[in-house]
Amino acid sequence: MAARRGCRPRFRACRAAPRERDGVDRRPRADDPRGRRMTEPVPRPAWAEIDLGAVRRNVARIGEKLNENTQFMAVVKANAYGHGDVGVARAALEAGATWLGVILVEEGVRLREAGIEAPILLLHEAPVERIDEALANDLTPCVFTEKGLWLIGEAADRAHRPVGAHLKVDTGMNRLGVPIDHIEDFARALAKEPRVEIEAIYSHFAFADAPDNPFISEQLSRFADACDRLKAVGIEPAFRHMANSAAALTRPDAHFDMARVGIAMYGLSPGPKLDGILELEPVMSLKARAAMVKRVPAGEAVSYGLRYKLRRPGTIVSIPLGYADGWPRALGSGRGASKAAVLIAGKRYPAVGTVCMDAFMVDMGDDSCDVGDEVVLIGSQGKERISADDLASALGTINYEVVTRISSRIPRVYRG
Repeated sequence: MAARRGCRPRFRACRAAPRERDGVDRRPRADDPRGRRMTEPVPRPAWAEIDLGAVRRNVARIGEKLNENTQFMAVVKANAYGHGDVGVARAALEAGATWLGVILVEEGVRLREAGIEAPILLLHEAPVERIDEALANDLTPCVFTEKGLWLIGEAADRAHRPVGAHLKVDTGMNRLGVPIDHIEDFARALAKEPRVEIEAIYSHFAFADAPDNPFISEQLSRFADACDRLKAVGIEPAFRHMANSAAALTRPDAHFDMARVGIAMYGLSPGPKLDGILELEPVMSLKARAAMVKRVPAGEAVSYGLRYKLRRPGTIVSIPLGYADGWPRALGSGRGASKAAVLIAGKRYPAVGTVCMDAFMVDMGDDSCDVGDEVVLIGSQGKERISADDLASALGTINYEVVTRISSRIPRVYRG
């Protein structure tokens, strides 16, 4: 086949929205697709505060760890890990990110509709129903199947222009990507799609939280083999990327031309071995206001199933946020120890009883508070702090899941 060299990826400056500098906390509507600060009050007494200043500082600090010529992709899939994609994307680009990464076509389209012009990579193949929309919005597709390649080629024909794509290869995770032993077969299929140019080659580490695992080096070796195999058949992409958050912080040998940074950008550790490796600031706080405060006598019980019985009189506070909002039902407690706590007036109090769809309860014991007082579920109050990692530990999961499950019913309030 004729030799084909990958074209240089396109880079454009984003059109960032102006930032207010008067310190006013402009609160966005829950359904505001642009993530702009607005003057309307929060539409319900439960909200997530998103510190965009922390996003900028995290991006800058992580960027300082990257090799000199390594670019920064801000991964804002899944509504920026639950933080609000438009606001986070703008903040990351302002701080030095040059690319954005998403999974769904609609995620990329939402960023374009917000006026963001930076390159956006689709990290999954676009479905046939949305590939034309992806190209119309100048989203860069990825490809790892021959069917996906054919769909891009057909869409390129309809768009009357060549399309640059990023080729994903499987280096051992066995999830998505062209198997290395099939690269030559894929190259033959690529030769039949002259409108598709491979701009970049990339892969993904199987150990997102353990950059010192020996298999990381094995995957890097396989990635080098994949690049060599492509070069041997005349395909030499100008761009390579493989590093995730953990590798961006600890593996300069994996930085290549770009690092794809997700969880660390949000101020959360990629894994326990990386705690404290860099001073990162958590971006999200989850808060609510006490909906009801009542004294309950000893012997009474709380919530569905009456699973939590008071052994002595206590103050039960109802928090207007439940499992429909992303506060897992698994955080409920019965006779055993509470799995979660909240902060009220700078002190920790246990969450008790069964978590409801729209509420859960807290036992303040002999203390009390007023209806409308602020309750912190994730974040700081006084000298105390509850982290997403604390909840992840209680649930037997990871911090990623804790923040991404905060539902769209919870308005995001931007500051910084």
